[in-house]
Amino acid sequence: MAKPRKKHTGFFPWNDPQDQEKGFKLNFSEVSYLEVGRTIEGYKQAQFVELKNPELALDFDYPKEFYLSAEGFILIKTPQGQFKVIAKTDSA
Repeated sequence: MAKPRKKHTGFFPWNDPQDQEKGFKLNFSEVSYLEVGRTIEGYKQAQFVELKNPELALDFDYPKEFYLSAEGFILIKTPQGQFKVIAKTDSA
């Protein structure tokens, strides 16, 4: 099996994930991640590797594992197994 290739995406956390109308925080560093699979819901499963430009990065508790939706959202999985949107990418 081929080794996963490191990819990069914008990571813009919502000011209030429950109310996306309040907008998102600017983050001037992309995150680097490895795509490790897909969920049955169709999300890309990603493993956080590093911040591309840590000196420009927003101070945020980046998840070790996250999911990318086709609509450009970044999600985490709660302990209850639910997916929760926490941020958006460049493509949202």
